[in-house]
Amino acid sequence: MRLLIIFSLIAASLGLTACADDSFMSVPPKDPGERALGGPAISATGYRMTVGDHVRVTVFGSTTVVSEYTIDDTGSIAVPPMGPITLKELTTTEASVLIAKKYTEGGLYRDPRITVDVLAYGPFYMLGEVTKPGEFQYRPGMSLFAAVATAGGYTYRANRERVFIRRAREPIETEYELDSDIAILPGDVIRIPDLHL
Repeated sequence: MRLLIIFSLIAASLGLTACADDSFMSVPPKDPGERALGGPAISATGYRMTVGDHVRVTVFGSTTVVSEYTIDDTGSIAVPPMGPITLKELTTTEASVLIAKKYTEGGLYRDPRITVDVLAYGPFYMLGEVTKPGEFQYRPGMSLFAAVATAGGYTYRANRERVFIRRAREPIETEYELDSDIAILPGDVIRIPDLHL
């Protein structure tokens, strides 16, 4: 009887451990709705700039100065004579305010009016079960299905019901179930798994 109780306790603890391990290892997929086409994070006003974006900075003062920059690997643009200004993760409105502040603090303008416009977006990357994996140019409003088409379409081994996406600013990839098309953003690393996953 005592052996039966001990055996039951060991089995129960192993079961709980297995459950704990399973819940730790499996992360629930995110709702594709958060990446819905036309969602707030995808709109031009809500877009947060990233590495590779090509931007135009216009300074309205006694004279109008227009300059173009590409956001480098550090997330910055080099604006002479002020040096690097970090724009990564800022909206164009936030970037305008920051650059105006830098110009004012540097004594270059008293009260500058600045606009920042994104002229070209950084690339996105396709991995896994697509015909032509690699780096591709982002276009505003691009969806996952359009991105897959850009990469030559799915391979015959592709799992068309799920996708893994790592944002430019995130250290890990997130799984999405493909009930409908979803939006992608510049800097996304998109991995199409095979049918076994």
